[in-house]
Amino acid sequence: MIHQARTHPPSAGLAPLPLFSRQDWCWEWTRSYTGDSTPIESSETLLFQGPLDTGALRDTLAEIGTRQEALRLHLVAGAGPDPSAAWPGQALRPEPGPLDTVRVAPQERVAEVTRVLSRPLDLTDRMTRTTLVRTAEEEHVLVAQFHHLIFDRTSHLLFRELLAHGYHERVAPGHGIAKRRTEPASYTALISGEHAPEVRSAVRGRAATLAAELRAYGAADPLAGDAGAVVAEAEFGSVPLTLTAERTRLLLRRSRAERVTLHTVLLAALGHAVATEYERDRLVCSVYTHGRTSASARETLGLFSTVVPVPVDTEFRSLSAFVKGVHGSVRRASDSADLPFSEIASHVLDRPPGDGAYYRSALAHLELRLSGVTGWLPEEPDRPLPLPPGLTVTPQGLHPDHPFPVFAGPEQALACASTLFADLDMADGALTGSLWYENHYHGAGRAARVGEICMHFIERLLEEDA
Repeated sequence: MIHQARTHPPSAGLAPLPLFSRQDWCWEWTRSYTGDSTPIESSETLLFQGPLDTGALRDTLAEIGTRQEALRLHLVAGAGPDPSAAWPGQALRPEPGPLDTVRVAPQERVAEVTRVLSRPLDLTDRMTRTTLVRTAEEEHVLVAQFHHLIFDRTSHLLFRELLAHGYHERVAPGHGIAKRRTEPASYTALISGEHAPEVRSAVRGRAATLAAELRAYGAADPLAGDAGAVVAEAEFGSVPLTLTAERTRLLLRRSRAERVTLHTVLLAALGHAVATEYERDRLVCSVYTHGRTSASARETLGLFSTVVPVPVDTEFRSLSAFVKGVHGSVRRASDSADLPFSEIASHVLDRPPGDGAYYRSALAHLELRLSGVTGWLPEEPDRPLPLPPGLTVTPQGLHPDHPFPVFAGPEQALACASTLFADLDMADGALTGSLWYENHYHGAGRAARVGEICMHFIERLLEEDA
């Protein structure tokens, strides 16, 4: 096995750092599962075909790790019986990790990549790992593994761009690819600034105020269902939520006319459907927002996506007023992106910090994730990597071989089961996706009615716009 030559950036401070607020919800999510469950990891598996300069690739990965502090973080305590694991410290390695090289026969490529992906990261060592699987003279697969604590969906495109630019600069200097616009933000400086005493004091007060509002909107009162039937291993069913490209185009036009986002319209439709079926006049919806609000943050790898609870009044006088009201709720809720999820949850659910773990939807009746449309950020197309002539790279749809997740306790299982999850994707101009529900808790009939009401809401919006 060949290891990467290491470079030595300026040494970092030795004092452990606390979690960033945008890592906090993900750490709680991690702790919600048993140790034998699927790790919450993200990966890049890139097939290189053609003459690959492995030394240039190794040096490029080392440069990315040196410049991107998130990739050099590790936890000082693991998720276990140790009480400090409730709020672990993390430290910054002074140098990037190695690039391991493995040689296998071409017919063993898929099996070997799957084996690498199936080996969980040791978060107390590093939260990232890179392996180069060589199957022929001009065929390699780069397997880059990241824990979700330090890597989000937006980071994938940035990582690929950094990889392509750095490699091309080494093998063909001056090729004309634009360099990054700014230096990445210091991840450790963001964490340190967030935990300054005066900032922490203000955060505690804001978290308590938000928690009181969420309780008033029923965050501690889950949707009605069969709580006694919930099991540790969740079993999900789904209801399709799909619009043709033409209906999607019309919905986007209606969104622009109302001066709201497509995300807002979908949240309004789903919120109305859930409130109608479950007879609620108030809901808490869970959405995702980012922290890439500056040029330097947009150049930074790391978890800048966070769960934000949105209190929603579900009674309305007109479709237009309701959609605009939900839009306003989402905008106001985005101001809470810097509040640690566990701190809000401990107030809402009246549990001491560190007592158990909070599943990511613990405060929400409905969770919405929309891919391909990034909310406050413009959509970025998946551009091909600009590599030297003769060398091509193809992302591989390979996944780790892990067992299904098992919840750490009944509270975490119930927090997941009682929530409805909408996962939608915008691709080729059309919206496709599903409404997911836990079979033991909700039942197929209720979920199907929620889907029908949601689609009827959308059709009514489009009829008004006709």
